[in-house]
Amino acid sequence: MRRLPIFVLLLATLTACGQSSGGGGGKDCPAMALMEGVSVDVPPEAAAGRTRVSMEFCWAGKCVTEAAELAPSSRTEDQGCVGDVCSGKAVPTGGKHAAVPVQGLPLTPVKTTVTFDDGKPQFLDVTPVLGYPAGEECGGGVPVAKLVVGPGGEVRQQP
Repeated sequence: MRRLPIFVLLLATLTACGQSSGGGGGKDCPAMALMEGVSVDVPPEAAAGRTRVSMEFCWAGKCVTEAAELAPSSRTEDQGCVGDVCSGKAVPTGGKHAAVPVQGLPLTPVKTTVTFDDGKPQFLDVTPVLGYPAGEECGGGVPVAKLVVGPGGEVRQQP
């Protein structure tokens, strides 16, 4: 009889854990996370001469400055399938990208200054949204925003 309370507690714990990870008949959720912050994509026509990006974010009376190296961008080229096994390879696009971690981003407009190697700051309001690594039903949502550089070098937020 003493084992019954321990069994019930163990069963309740396992049931709760299964539900929080998408188990129990729901969607299976992978164990992955999403970085809170801002990503920047620079297309090939605007990538020449850009190696770094610096960003200042201001909200609620505080400002945070972060910088990152721009890395080469790539796309996946389908290599076909053999049976149940499919493959692809990374192909450079000529563009560049960076991911800048920013802790505590709000889901309200953030005054943002973006500066590349040319030293010319660009000012815009960025409104982060909740991003989910494996879908909203799996949880793990964090504030994220995506910026893109236009052909003329202007920076804008991409929805």
